[in-house]
Amino acid sequence: MEEPIRIRAILEVVGKPKEFVESKLAEYIEHIKNDQNLTVLNERVESAAEKDGVWSTFGEIELIIKGLTNLVGFCIDYMPSSVDLIKPEKFAFDARYFNQFVNDMLTKLHSIDMLVKQANSENAMLRKNLGALIKNHLLVMLQFGISDPDKLSKSTGLATEEVKRFLNALVKEKRVKLEEGSYSLA
Repeated sequence: MEEPIRIRAILEVVGKPKEFVESKLAEYIEHIKNDQNLTVLNERVESAAEKDGVWSTFGEIELIIKGLTNLVGFCIDYMPSSVDLIKPEKFAFDARYFNQFVNDMLTKLHSIDMLVKQANSENAMLRKNLGALIKNHLLVMLQFGISDPDKLSKSTGLATEEVKRFLNALVKEKRVKLEEGSYSLA
């Protein structure tokens, strides 16, 4: 069994509105309390404060964690802003244990890497689809004779400069023509 580790950790939450920030921190701490590899000894939570239109709060918790592997898991899962090891003051373990620890940590990092790659892939697909949707909307509006970028801006909800960027892309694709500052179907 891995040696228990006593730490003090700071958890911070920033966002809007105040109630969300405070409830998210309470939720984090509740998850920590329900984790069978963690034992919360004490906690202190500060009220959320507003700065530049954003609310922030933090909590300081002291807990015992079942071993180094679970400490890394705690850090990855809860992303504390800081961790202070209280006990033990020194660690001693053999190479086999250290190899297992490093490999467990790498497994967690690879899992996170896969989630990030999946999110990036989905984000790229959503951007591509949204771009196609906006272009199609602009083409339909041009078909109805609405060619003024300001009016197109209102119908799409995009800034006029963004509408012009999409229209110019359609010009390059030879689906739209631009003559004397006016856009029309090609």
